[in-house]
Amino acid sequence: MNTFHALKERLNTKLSGWKEKLLSQAGREILIKAVAQAIPTYTMSVFKLPDTLCDDMTCMVRSFWWGQSNGKNKLAWLSWEKMCSPKEKGGLGFRDLKAFNLALLAKQGWRLQNNHGSLVHRVFQARYFPCTDFLHAELGSKPSYAWRSIMDAQAVVKAGCRWQIGDDHIHTTFPSIELESIQSHAPCDRRMEYPLLQQIFLPDDVNTVLGIPLGSFKPRDRLIWAYTPRGVFTVSSAYKLALSMTQSLVTADLSDGDT
Repeated sequence: MNTFHALKERLNTKLSGWKEKLLSQAGREILIKAVAQAIPTYTMSVFKLPDTLCDDMTCMVRSFWWGQSNGKNKLAWLSWEKMCSPKEKGGLGFRDLKAFNLALLAKQGWRLQNNHGSLVHRVFQARYFPCTDFLHAELGSKPSYAWRSIMDAQAVVKAGCRWQIGDDHIHTTFPSIELESIQSHAPCDRRMEYPLLQQIFLPDDVNTVLGIPLGSFKPRDRLIWAYTPRGVFTVSSAYKLALSMTQSLVTADLSDGDT
């Protein structure tokens, strides 16, 4: 906790300076999104911040947003979870620091899974997963804080990735892996079963699909990100996924507490 104390001090300095100025709600929103919530971004891309620190920083931002009267915080008229929702869903689009932290760390995990030639991958693989890949790696004994942080985001990477079928090499080599091809796979795969084509296309189109000539080249199976149209990982899509996962966990905990 003390290691990241400087982040809290920097945020407090920024917010204290802004309180002396007259700002509209729109001005406060811009400052929070562009400056205050950007302060810990670099650190969060490498390490997982303690939950207590995230809660303290969130509390500081909330107090700044709602303002003070006679030295006391004003009443919050909206929950922070609602304020972190997109504007089209009635929120304000503020970042949930815990979910955003996981999204940034998921980016590192995605790189470890796909960029095998990088120095970071070679170092972590030699130390923590010499016989497997990141998706199947374990925490191991005496892990560094950096590795422990990335492993906290492993669940996000697992939830967001899918295998795009090419030459079916991965499927035959690792039959236990759950495979899911992209939506456009139907007209490109000669091995598609006829009943499945009937489920996807109209009856008149099935024969047309089967009559499409296919080239001899088949790309290798590859891992794609399921939450972007082109299968490319983005922090914004990972953040939405991490936010939904964390909110689901909170809902489940509350339900368990009621029973």
